[in-house]
Amino acid sequence: MQTSYNRLISLGAGIGLAGYVLSGPAGFLLVKITRPQPVWVSPAVFAENYHIVQDVPYYFGLLLIGGMLMLAAGLFLNAQDEAPKIRFHLLLALMWTTFFAALIFFNYICQTTFVRHLALNYLPEHDPSIATFSMANPMSLAWAVEMWGYGVLGVATWLMSGYFLNRSKAIYRLLIANGVVSVLTVVFTVVDMKWLLTPPGIAGYFAWNVLMIVLMVLIYRHTKR
Repeated sequence: MQTSYNRLISLGAGIGLAGYVLSGPAGFLLVKITRPQPVWVSPAVFAENYHIVQDVPYYFGLLLIGGMLMLAAGLFLNAQDEAPKIRFHLLLALMWTTFFAALIFFNYICQTTFVRHLALNYLPEHDPSIATFSMANPMSLAWAVEMWGYGVLGVATWLMSGYFLNRSKAIYRLLIANGVVSVLTVVFTVVDMKWLLTPPGIAGYFAWNVLMIVLMVLIYRHTKR
């Protein structure tokens, strides 16, 4: 008898859901209401306005990373009786999700530890490092890593979709939708990084969070039946 990993899948979806809500809309509003950063001007201005509250969304983002890894692992382990093509796609999805986790975890280490201490102990010679790694700067390496990381996650969710083809059409379509949106977002970022912190970029960020929150809720409910 095949062992079911539905509990692992639902737990991953639940933890991922908490991560998307707390690191996304909730974290964004917390920072904007309490300790917002002004529009990027220079590393010196960033350091002057830095506060640890600005790092809270990154800490909650760790839940998102862990939840997606659990979800991908659970789907792969649950696919023992699936067609070889589906199992292969889920193996690739797990690998791509692991790649995503490594990229985003690196970024959050930079924000919560490296950039934090550069800001707290600010010196003019820190300017190049802060400009390169702070996500307050829309032209930073950190934003390039972030967008490519979530593009990688989009590929992973696209690969997961086949598992749900005959289980839930809504989940199947949303997994593909996230894949398409995430890959297109990487393309837009390659063309012009400046759009990320503009009103359209922020609106797109919230819309993507809504998509992922709905997706996590549906997967959680589906595997809890």
